[in-house]
Amino acid sequence: MKSINEYDERVWIAFFDFVFLDDRDLTRAQVQTELRDSGIDMRPALKKLQGILRKAREAETGRAALEAAAKSRASVMEKLARFKPLEGPSIRAKLRSMIADRLQGSMQAVYARKLEDAGSDEDLKSLLEDIARLDALAEDGEDGET
Repeated sequence: MKSINEYDERVWIAFFDFVFLDDRDLTRAQVQTELRDSGIDMRPALKKLQGILRKAREAETGRAALEAAAKSRASVMEKLARFKPLEGPSIRAKLRSMIADRLQGSMQAVYARKLEDAGSDEDLKSLLEDIARLDALAEDGEDGET
């Protein structure tokens, strides 16, 4: 058998042009007909490609959400750092007043129940600080800062 290198490149080009169909000028319908006639089903490959593209879009959306969260994290941490811990002996009274004034319906009932279940003043102080922090973040969010 002769070596592949014995033939000039022009010979190989002519050979491949003879053996393989020149598909540059085919229409979409002609390509689909050629694939169907050859017994090639492109649906699995198309489905796989669509899945890859969907996952890429989801990853991009997730990446954008993470970037947005990272940008807002600094401002949220700054707002929380400005928060001053609450002091005073009447923490339970402050909490009852805040629950009655600021919450309604089932949320009011939930927090009232938490207030009754709170065992120590430290628990109450923690609950009151959490409510105040959430209020501070909500107020800043309404101003359009976040």
